[in-house]
Amino acid sequence: MKKFTITLVIAMLLIAVVSLTGCNKSRKIPNAIPTNFDYGSWTGSTYRNDFFGFSITVPNDWHIAGKEDMKAMIQDAQDMDIWNKDELERQKKIAGETTANLFFVARFTDEEAMEKEVFNPNINLTVENVSLPGKQIDQASYVNILRQNLSKALPGLVIKSQTNKTIGSQEFTSLQLQFSIEDVFIFQESLICMKNGYAMLFVMTNIDDSEKQQLDDIMATLKWD
Repeated sequence: MKKFTITLVIAMLLIAVVSLTGCNKSRKIPNAIPTNFDYGSWTGSTYRNDFFGFSITVPNDWHIAGKEDMKAMIQDAQDMDIWNKDELERQKKIAGETTANLFFVARFTDEEAMEKEVFNPNINLTVENVSLPGKQIDQASYVNILRQNLSKALPGLVIKSQTNKTIGSQEFTSLQLQFSIEDVFIFQESLICMKNGYAMLFVMTNIDDSEKQQLDDIMATLKWD
């Protein structure tokens, strides 16, 4: 179990994007993340984002990754031999312009998980700018394209179910996913909603029910303005 730490479980987030600009012939990407984008901030164990109008709180002993930590984790994940590499490279080029990782929280630090030789349950929030001139996309359409991108990039992925879920006052589409690495089954729930021209993806990753309950308890603290 030593290998299954933060660097592994963040990997799925690399491809959790619609990449609407993939059909755009122009070099300029009209829905790139703006330079003054609100990435939100942490006050203690509570994350707040004024642009999207929400807050969420994690237990005090959970690990909150910084921006540099997330960059390193993503790079490590890209090097893993689990992907359809051509499809991953295509989606990465677009996602680098149109998506942003707002936070990554995990039960342990990477070093702690390796020392304990345990899986590291975690939640990541990724957003994608889907506001294109003269073009609208609704939540259902986004989810359909997301399903296609996930299946193309990660052979062996199983989409177990798709349901609706309300957390706080916000309705999400819930995708329940499963994949395996070295005979270990990994479960992931992607919660998708649309806000202010962006798709928001809260992605929870775990390997057993007790870990999933911890993640659900954190998501239950989600509050919307």
